[in-house]
Amino acid sequence: MSLKDYMLKENKNEVYDFYCKIALNPKEYSKVTRNDIYRNIISLYRKDPEIILRLCSIEELHILKKLLDENIKKREYGYIDHLLFQNLRKNYLILENNKEYYIPSDLVNYVKMAMNLLDENTYAMQDIFDSVLIGMSRVYNILQISEVLKILQSHGIYYNLANLKKYVHKQPKLKKYIKIIRYKKEEYLISLEDLYYEDVLKMRKNYKIAQYTLEELISFGKYKLNLFQEKTLQFLNFLEMHLNSENIDLVLRDLMFYCGFDIHDEEILKNICGHIDELYHEVTLIVPDFPVWIYYGNSLNALKENIILPDRNEPCICGSGKKFKFKNCCEKLFK
Repeated sequence: MSLKDYMLKENKNEVYDFYCKIALNPKEYSKVTRNDIYRNIISLYRKDPEIILRLCSIEELHILKKLLDENIKKREYGYIDHLLFQNLRKNYLILENNKEYYIPSDLVNYVKMAMNLLDENTYAMQDIFDSVLIGMSRVYNILQISEVLKILQSHGIYYNLANLKKYVHKQPKLKKYIKIIRYKKEEYLISLEDLYYEDVLKMRKNYKIAQYTLEELISFGKYKLNLFQEKTLQFLNFLEMHLNSENIDLVLRDLMFYCGFDIHDEEILKNICGHIDELYHEVTLIVPDFPVWIYYGNSLNALKENIILPDRNEPCICGSGKKFKFKNCCEKLFK
Protein backbone atom coordinates (compact mmCIF):
# COMPACT_ATOMS: atom_id res chain seq x y z
CA MET A 1 0.00 0.00 0.00
CA SER A 2 1.23 3.52 -0.78
CA LEU A 3 1.41 6.23 1.88
CA LYS A 4 -1.27 8.15 -0.01
CA ASP A 5 -3.70 5.21 0.05
CA TYR A 6 -2.98 4.64 3.73
CA MET A 7 -3.47 8.29 4.73
CA LEU A 8 -6.74 8.55 2.80
CA LYS A 9 -8.08 5.72 4.98
CA GLU A 10 -6.48 6.85 8.23
CA ASN A 11 -8.29 8.92 10.86
CA LYS A 12 -7.95 12.57 9.82
CA ASN A 13 -7.10 13.71 13.36
CA GLU A 14 -4.07 11.42 13.48
CA VAL A 15 -2.89 12.41 10.00
CA TYR A 16 -3.32 16.09 10.86
CA ASP A 17 -1.42 15.68 14.15
CA PHE A 18 1.52 14.26 12.26
CA TYR A 19 1.33 17.06 9.68
CA CYS A 20 1.53 19.61 12.53
CA LYS A 21 4.58 17.77 13.83
CA ILE A 22 6.66 18.42 10.71
CA ALA A 23 5.16 21.69 9.41
CA LEU A 24 6.18 24.92 11.12
CA ASN A 25 3.08 26.74 9.84
CA PRO A 26 0.41 24.07 9.24
CA LYS A 27 -2.87 25.02 7.62
CA GLU A 28 -6.00 24.99 9.74
CA TYR A 29 -7.66 21.61 10.27
CA SER A 30 -10.95 22.70 8.70
CA LYS A 31 -9.21 24.01 5.59
CA VAL A 32 -7.38 20.81 4.57
CA THR A 33 -8.51 17.37 3.49
CA ARG A 34 -6.48 14.21 4.07
CA ASN A 35 -5.44 14.42 0.42
CA ASP A 36 -4.21 18.01 0.99
CA ILE A 37 -2.28 16.87 4.05
CA TYR A 38 -0.61 14.07 2.10
CA ARG A 39 0.43 16.49 -0.68
CA ASN A 40 1.79 18.96 1.87
CA ILE A 41 3.82 16.25 3.61
CA ILE A 42 5.35 15.09 0.32
CA SER A 43 6.08 18.70 -0.61
CA LEU A 44 7.89 19.22 2.71
CA TYR A 45 9.99 16.09 2.15
CA ARG A 46 10.81 17.18 -1.40
CA LYS A 47 12.04 20.58 -0.22
CA ASP A 48 13.83 19.28 2.88
CA PRO A 49 14.36 15.50 3.02
CA GLU A 50 16.36 15.96 6.23
CA ILE A 51 13.00 16.26 8.04
CA ILE A 52 12.97 12.47 7.85
CA LEU A 53 16.32 12.35 9.66
CA ARG A 54 15.11 14.79 12.34
CA LEU A 55 12.09 12.59 13.05
CA CYS A 56 14.18 9.54 13.89
CA SER A 57 16.57 8.22 16.48
CA ILE A 58 19.85 6.87 15.16
CA GLU A 59 18.55 3.31 15.74
CA GLU A 60 15.44 4.05 13.68
CA LEU A 61 17.58 5.42 10.86
CA HIS A 62 19.48 2.11 10.79
CA ILE A 63 16.14 0.28 10.42
CA LEU A 64 15.18 2.56 7.52
CA LYS A 65 18.53 1.86 5.87
CA LYS A 66 17.90 -1.86 6.11
CA LEU A 67 14.35 -1.46 4.76
CA LEU A 68 15.71 0.26 1.65
CA ASP A 69 17.37 -3.06 0.81
CA GLU A 70 14.64 -5.47 1.89
CA ASN A 71 11.44 -5.72 3.90
CA ILE A 72 11.69 -6.87 7.50
CA LYS A 73 9.57 -9.77 8.67
CA LYS A 74 7.10 -9.06 11.45
CA ARG A 75 7.69 -10.95 14.68
CA GLU A 76 7.99 -10.29 18.40
CA TYR A 77 11.35 -8.53 18.53
CA GLY A 78 11.23 -7.49 22.19
CA TYR A 79 10.27 -4.28 23.95
CA ILE A 80 13.07 -2.02 22.67
CA ASP A 81 12.65 -2.98 19.02
CA HIS A 82 8.89 -2.63 19.48
CA LEU A 83 9.42 1.02 20.46
CA LEU A 84 11.59 1.65 17.40
CA PHE A 85 9.10 0.14 14.94
CA GLN A 86 6.23 1.85 16.76
CA ASN A 87 7.89 5.27 16.36
CA LEU A 88 8.54 4.65 12.67
CA ARG A 89 4.89 3.68 12.17
CA LYS A 90 3.63 6.73 14.07
CA ASN A 91 5.79 8.91 11.84
CA TYR A 92 4.34 7.22 8.73
CA LEU A 93 7.83 6.25 7.56
CA ILE A 94 6.97 2.56 7.45
CA LEU A 95 3.78 0.56 6.99
CA GLU A 96 3.04 -3.06 7.79
CA ASN A 97 1.02 -5.93 6.45
CA ASN A 98 0.38 -9.26 8.12
CA LYS A 99 3.92 -10.45 7.46
CA GLU A 100 6.31 -7.52 6.90
CA TYR A 101 7.34 -3.96 7.63
CA TYR A 102 8.10 -1.88 4.54
CA ILE A 103 8.71 1.68 3.35
CA PRO A 104 5.71 2.80 1.26
CA SER A 105 6.56 3.05 -2.44
CA ASP A 106 5.81 6.79 -2.73
CA LEU A 107 8.22 7.51 0.15
CA VAL A 108 11.21 5.41 -0.91
CA ASN A 109 12.94 8.12 -2.97
CA TYR A 110 12.64 10.68 -0.15
CA VAL A 111 14.09 8.23 2.36
CA LYS A 112 16.98 7.58 -0.08
CA MET A 113 17.54 11.34 -0.42
CA ALA A 114 17.57 11.68 3.37
CA MET A 115 20.09 8.84 3.77
CA ASN A 116 22.39 10.49 1.24
CA LEU A 117 22.43 13.56 3.51
CA LEU A 118 22.99 11.60 6.72
CA ASP A 119 26.06 12.47 8.75
CA GLU A 120 25.90 9.77 11.42
CA ASN A 121 28.12 11.57 13.94
CA THR A 122 26.03 14.75 13.76
CA TYR A 123 22.72 12.94 14.06
CA ALA A 124 24.00 10.66 16.80
CA MET A 125 24.84 13.77 18.87
CA GLN A 126 21.44 15.28 18.09
CA ASP A 127 19.77 12.02 19.10
CA ILE A 128 21.59 12.13 22.44
CA PHE A 129 20.42 15.69 23.06
CA ASP A 130 16.80 14.88 22.14
CA SER A 131 16.84 11.81 24.38
CA VAL A 132 18.23 13.82 27.31
CA LEU A 133 15.41 16.39 27.00
CA ILE A 134 12.73 13.68 26.76
CA GLY A 135 14.41 11.85 29.62
CA MET A 136 14.25 14.95 31.82
CA SER A 137 10.53 15.32 31.11
CA ARG A 138 9.99 11.70 32.16
CA VAL A 139 11.99 11.77 35.38
CA TYR A 140 10.81 15.21 36.56
CA ASN A 141 7.48 15.78 34.69
CA ILE A 142 8.03 19.53 35.09
CA LEU A 143 11.32 21.33 35.64
CA GLN A 144 12.19 25.01 35.79
CA ILE A 145 14.19 26.05 32.72
CA SER A 146 17.06 27.37 34.85
CA GLU A 147 17.42 23.84 36.28
CA VAL A 148 17.23 22.31 32.79
CA LEU A 149 20.08 24.52 31.57
CA LYS A 150 22.09 23.74 34.72
CA ILE A 151 21.67 19.97 34.23
CA LEU A 152 22.63 20.24 30.55
CA GLN A 153 25.75 22.22 31.47
CA SER A 154 26.71 19.62 34.08
CA HIS A 155 26.80 17.10 31.22
CA GLY A 156 28.80 19.39 28.90
CA ILE A 157 25.80 20.56 26.82
CA TYR A 158 25.65 24.35 26.56
CA TYR A 159 22.49 26.15 25.44
CA ASN A 160 21.04 29.53 26.31
CA LEU A 161 17.30 29.86 26.86
CA ALA A 162 16.52 31.48 23.49
CA ASN A 163 18.32 28.78 21.49
CA LEU A 164 16.82 25.97 23.56
CA LYS A 165 13.28 27.32 23.02
CA LYS A 166 13.91 27.66 19.30
CA TYR A 167 15.29 24.12 19.07
CA VAL A 168 12.40 22.53 21.00
CA HIS A 169 9.88 24.40 18.84
CA LYS A 170 11.46 23.31 15.55
CA GLN A 171 12.58 19.76 16.30
CA PRO A 172 9.78 17.44 15.05
CA LYS A 173 10.93 14.49 17.15
CA LEU A 174 10.22 16.45 20.34
CA LYS A 175 6.81 17.91 19.52
CA LYS A 176 4.70 15.12 21.04
CA TYR A 177 6.95 14.67 24.07
CA ILE A 178 7.95 18.02 25.54
CA LYS A 179 7.15 21.71 25.51
CA ILE A 180 8.52 24.87 27.10
CA ILE A 181 5.75 26.92 28.71
CA ARG A 182 5.39 30.01 30.87
CA TYR A 183 3.46 29.23 34.05
CA LYS A 184 2.98 31.59 36.99
CA LYS A 185 5.72 33.95 35.78
CA GLU A 186 8.29 31.16 35.41
CA GLU A 187 9.35 29.09 32.38
CA TYR A 188 9.32 25.32 32.58
CA LEU A 189 10.06 22.23 30.53
CA ILE A 190 6.97 19.99 30.78
CA SER A 191 6.01 16.51 29.64
CA LEU A 192 3.31 16.28 26.97
CA GLU A 193 2.98 12.54 27.62
CA ASP A 194 1.71 13.11 31.17
CA LEU A 195 0.07 16.50 31.58
CA TYR A 196 0.12 16.59 35.37
CA TYR A 197 2.55 19.47 35.74
CA GLU A 198 0.17 21.72 37.72
CA ASP A 199 -0.59 18.93 40.19
CA VAL A 200 3.10 18.06 40.48
CA LEU A 201 4.04 21.68 41.21
CA LYS A 202 1.31 22.04 43.85
CA MET A 203 2.56 18.93 45.64
CA ARG A 204 6.28 19.62 45.23
CA LYS A 205 7.53 21.57 48.25
CA ASN A 206 11.01 21.77 49.79
CA TYR A 207 12.25 19.12 47.40
CA LYS A 208 15.71 18.15 46.27
CA ILE A 209 16.16 17.42 42.56
CA ALA A 210 17.16 13.82 41.93
CA GLN A 211 20.49 13.49 40.15
CA TYR A 212 20.82 11.29 37.06
CA THR A 213 23.82 10.53 34.90
CA LEU A 214 23.81 11.44 31.22
CA GLU A 215 23.44 7.76 30.32
CA GLU A 216 20.44 7.37 32.62
CA LEU A 217 18.65 10.40 31.13
CA ILE A 218 19.28 9.06 27.62
CA SER A 219 17.91 5.65 28.64
CA PHE A 220 14.77 7.12 30.20
CA GLY A 221 14.34 9.28 27.10
CA LYS A 222 14.64 6.39 24.68
CA TYR A 223 13.11 3.47 26.57
CA LYS A 224 11.25 4.82 29.67
CA LEU A 225 13.60 2.70 31.78
CA ASN A 226 17.03 3.08 33.33
CA LEU A 227 18.75 0.24 31.50
CA PHE A 228 22.08 1.14 33.10
CA GLN A 229 20.97 -0.75 36.21
CA GLU A 230 21.36 -4.52 36.32
CA LYS A 231 18.13 -4.81 38.32
CA THR A 232 16.18 -2.96 35.60
CA LEU A 233 17.60 -5.19 32.89
CA GLN A 234 16.52 -8.25 34.86
CA PHE A 235 13.05 -6.73 35.30
CA LEU A 236 12.77 -6.09 31.55
CA ASN A 237 13.88 -9.66 30.81
CA PHE A 238 11.16 -10.91 33.15
CA LEU A 239 8.52 -8.76 31.41
CA GLU A 240 9.62 -9.95 27.96
CA MET A 241 9.31 -13.57 29.06
CA HIS A 242 5.70 -13.13 30.22
CA LEU A 243 4.13 -10.20 28.30
CA ASN A 244 4.03 -8.99 24.72
CA SER A 245 5.67 -5.64 23.99
CA GLU A 246 2.44 -3.64 23.84
CA ASN A 247 1.44 -4.83 27.30
CA ILE A 248 4.92 -4.08 28.63
CA ASP A 249 4.51 -0.52 27.36
CA LEU A 250 1.16 -0.21 29.16
CA VAL A 251 2.55 -1.57 32.44
CA LEU A 252 5.53 0.83 32.30
CA ARG A 253 3.27 3.79 31.56
CA ASP A 254 1.10 2.99 34.59
CA LEU A 255 4.18 2.50 36.77
CA MET A 256 5.58 5.90 35.73
CA PHE A 257 2.38 7.56 36.98
CA TYR A 258 2.15 5.43 40.13
CA CYS A 259 5.77 6.01 41.10
CA GLY A 260 5.81 9.62 39.90
CA PHE A 261 3.20 10.56 42.49
CA ASP A 262 4.69 8.14 45.04
CA ILE A 263 1.24 6.70 45.64
CA HIS A 264 2.02 3.61 47.79
CA ASP A 265 -1.29 1.82 47.38
CA GLU A 266 -1.14 -1.97 47.28
CA GLU A 267 -4.49 -2.39 45.53
CA ILE A 268 -3.62 0.09 42.76
CA LEU A 269 -0.30 -1.68 42.19
CA LYS A 270 -2.05 -5.06 42.02
CA ASN A 271 -4.47 -3.63 39.46
CA ILE A 272 -1.53 -2.42 37.35
CA CYS A 273 -0.18 -5.98 37.51
CA GLY A 274 -3.52 -7.52 36.57
CA HIS A 275 -3.56 -9.29 39.95
CA ILE A 276 -0.80 -11.63 38.70
CA ASP A 277 1.15 -12.52 41.84
CA GLU A 278 4.46 -13.18 40.13
CA LEU A 279 4.32 -9.89 38.23
CA TYR A 280 3.28 -8.03 41.38
CA HIS A 281 6.27 -9.45 43.26
CA GLU A 282 8.72 -8.35 40.52
CA VAL A 283 7.16 -4.89 40.28
CA THR A 284 7.45 -4.27 44.04
CA LEU A 285 11.21 -4.87 43.73
CA ILE A 286 11.65 -2.31 40.94
CA VAL A 287 9.27 0.43 42.14
CA PRO A 288 11.92 2.20 44.28
CA ASP A 289 14.05 2.73 41.16
CA PHE A 290 11.39 4.58 39.15
CA PRO A 291 11.46 8.41 39.12
CA VAL A 292 9.41 10.31 41.74
CA TRP A 293 8.02 13.58 40.37
CA ILE A 294 6.82 15.25 43.54
CA TYR A 295 9.83 15.07 45.86
CA TYR A 296 13.14 13.41 46.42
CA GLY A 297 14.88 12.55 49.64
CA ASN A 298 12.01 13.42 52.00
CA SER A 299 9.93 11.03 54.04
CA LEU A 300 6.21 10.93 53.30
CA ASN A 301 5.52 12.53 56.67
CA ALA A 302 7.87 15.40 55.84
CA LEU A 303 6.18 15.77 52.49
CA LYS A 304 2.76 16.13 54.14
CA GLU A 305 4.13 18.73 56.54
CA ASN A 306 5.76 20.75 53.77
CA ILE A 307 2.76 20.87 51.45
CA ILE A 308 0.94 24.18 51.55
CA LEU A 309 -2.64 22.96 51.59
CA PRO A 310 -5.38 25.04 49.98
CA ASP A 311 -8.25 26.58 51.93
CA ARG A 312 -11.22 24.29 52.35
CA ASN A 313 -13.25 26.39 49.92
CA GLU A 314 -10.70 25.97 47.15
CA PRO A 315 -10.64 23.14 44.58
CA CYS A 316 -8.70 20.11 45.77
CA ILE A 317 -5.06 19.73 44.69
CA CYS A 318 -5.78 16.33 43.12
CA GLY A 319 -7.69 17.96 40.25
CA SER A 320 -10.97 16.21 41.04
CA GLY A 321 -12.87 19.49 41.10
CA LYS A 322 -14.17 18.75 44.61
CA LYS A 323 -13.86 21.22 47.45
CA PHE A 324 -10.73 20.44 49.42
CA LYS A 325 -11.16 17.51 51.83
CA PHE A 326 -7.81 15.80 52.34
CA LYS A 327 -9.19 12.79 54.20
CA ASN A 328 -11.87 11.94 51.66
CA CYS A 329 -10.19 12.92 48.43
CA CYS A 330 -6.39 12.90 48.44
CA GLU A 331 -5.33 10.63 51.26
CA LYS A 332 -4.70 7.72 48.89
CA LEU A 333 -1.79 9.67 47.40
CA PHE A 334 0.04 9.51 50.70
CA LYS A 335 -0.71 6.04 52.07
